Amino acid sequence: MKRKLYRIVCLCSLVSIVLCACGKNTNSEVNVTHISDGLESEYEWNSPEIDKLREKYPEYFELGTFKGLEVYAWQMAEDDYRFGLMQGTNRQKTLEEIMALKGASPEEMTLILSAFDIDDRDIFVIPWQNPISSYMVTDDMVKDPEYISNLRNMLGLDLDEELMLKQEEADAMYDRIPMVRVNGKLYYDTGKESTIDWRCGNMDGEITSTVDGTEIPTEDNQSNFGSGFGYQYGADDTIEIYMNEKWFVFEYREESE
Repeated sequence: MKRKLYRIVCLCSLVSIVLCACGKNTNSEVNVTHISDGLESEYEWNSPEIDKLREKYPEYFELGTFKGLEVYAWQMAEDDYRFGLMQGTNRQKTLEEIMALKGASPEEMTLILSAFDIDDRDIFVIPWQNPISSYMVTDDMVKDPEYISNLRNMLGLDLDEELMLKQEEADAMYDRIPMVRVNGKLYYDTGKESTIDWRCGNMDGEITSTVDGTEIPTEDNQSNFGSGFGYQYGADDTIEIYMNEKWFVFEYREESE
């Protein structure tokens, strides 16, 4: 994204030099900040606003782009979108990793992305249901091309036919809901945080192994989002798992596969 802006700035600088050589007043003849609307937000990658974002989200500016960038998108309300950023890898990110993302606004993430020298086709937008949000993003919404297109438009990213196919492949990796197997039963993430104010200080068990996020756990105390998390049994056939200093509710469902 940065290369497009770099060419414009260089061109403006060249024009300024030529006009100076001709004895023109460059202040009145050239406005180097006047760029097309489509690149207006990208121009700000070199502005004080970016410096503020570097202080607020330092981890987002230290990512490699060799395997692209992954933008995780979630909703806190109907018109309230948040975005987190990770570098691309060949593996499924764990729930713990995604939960640690700081939620940037669409405007903030647009500026953050503009600081990277990367093609739009190598930036993947991945919607997910954040457990701390009561606003439910359904599977139908996530798989709707219009929903993905809307998210990419918010960030000023292109979406051509070839890129849409790559996006669908990326989305398929994240279709599996977070789940854990305990005592032979599968418990699924409800997307809800526990409301219990007081609880026993002892854990009833711990998740000791994990499988890829696209797989279903087959062994007891195994999840598809990470290991090392303690859990307690809850009411109505639920368990509550302690992650990132919060308790998240998982409910038992009969296996469909």
